[in-house]
Amino acid sequence: MNALLAAAVLSLMLPLRMETGLLLVRPFEFLIALGMLGWPLIAARRGVRVPVGLLLLLPYFTWHVLSATLGGPRNTVREALQVFVVTMFAFLLAQEAARLDMKRLSRRLLLGIAAIALGTIVWHIAHGYRVGWKQIPDPRLSFVFLPVVLAGLILFAEAEKRRRLHFLWAGLFPVLLISGERKALVIYLVLSALLFARGRLALIAPALAAAFVGLLLLSTVVENPYLQKQIRTLVEPGGSGNYEYVLATGRYLPGDTPSDVQRAFSRHVSRQMFEEHPLLGVGTNQYEAIVGETYPNAPVDMRLGIHGEFQRILTENGLVGFFLYALIWVAAWVRLRDVLRNARESGRLTSEQARLLPLLVFIPLALFVGTEASGTRAFVGVIVISLLPELVSGALAWAKRPLGVRPEWAPRPAPALRFAGGAS
Repeated sequence: MNALLAAAVLSLMLPLRMETGLLLVRPFEFLIALGMLGWPLIAARRGVRVPVGLLLLLPYFTWHVLSATLGGPRNTVREALQVFVVTMFAFLLAQEAARLDMKRLSRRLLLGIAAIALGTIVWHIAHGYRVGWKQIPDPRLSFVFLPVVLAGLILFAEAEKRRRLHFLWAGLFPVLLISGERKALVIYLVLSALLFARGRLALIAPALAAAFVGLLLLSTVVENPYLQKQIRTLVEPGGSGNYEYVLATGRYLPGDTPSDVQRAFSRHVSRQMFEEHPLLGVGTNQYEAIVGETYPNAPVDMRLGIHGEFQRILTENGLVGFFLYALIWVAAWVRLRDVLRNARESGRLTSEQARLLPLLVFIPLALFVGTEASGTRAFVGVIVISLLPELVSGALAWAKRPLGVRPEWAPRPAPALRFAGGAS
């Protein structure tokens, strides 16, 4: 089951998708269906785990679907099906949390993501793209998550192996730079600062400042126009995002890009929608519908959906939805800190590991869902956050211990629901 879940996550980065008219179907859905078919055999031996992290997801998922009813029956059915699939993923992940082999899972993810990234690079070079490897939407996410998984391996590696991984880390920078994936570059630099500072707050700010200065200097020596533009948009955001000019003329001002204008436009429109419907929002998926009706002559790029779950939820699901979503993040952080504190006091984790682990996961995933369009991948991101305390607790409890012995510090699993004939 561990291997199947890893394959399901990796499948979200593959350029394999099928439009059905109602849903966008990927291999992810088929893998989760396969997992659910095999799950009863596992449940008969282990029972059913319903941890806190799984329960905390349900109120937000329910509100997401209820909010979709404002868009009509078709919209409701589509969102209900999507929520059902990701809930099944969360359920399967919760069942495996107590038996998670984190090292094996991390290696599988690293190799899988690296293979996808390599295939993406080869495809682009073969098609004449020496820089800017972003022509295929889904595989570009491999550049985003490659540094996250590698940073986790570095944190828990032994001293000798850590030195070798540092060489891989340094070699990752030019790859991400040439890819042109700004989100990946930002995450890489943030993680570099955290690893350098070893989680010490007093050193994180200077390390981030040094990374910013380094990017600024790099933008002056890079000769490729595309890469120079990508770097400068990070260190010198110069676009005005003048959507009013685009609406009036159909043209972009010098220095503006469709992305700049779309983000500025979505902030303006979503603010208006939130002011009119602050409590309940305009309804799941209704931002695009309202923009399409209100601005039918706007360029297609400007009529795209909101790229960022925090902004989208406030707009479409209102303060109620945002509260339920934020509750998942806050509760996960508090519960994870308790798990890590117990692990540190018992000697199972060093102080550095306990300080860094939540930062290495929460910050990249917050940056990801905060800039990603709504969909299965954004749901999977918040599922990982919500179940992170259970995943870490299970990984620590099963690592390096005598068979059949449960460490005293490890929190007991949530009460299990058993089949009538299951083992107790």
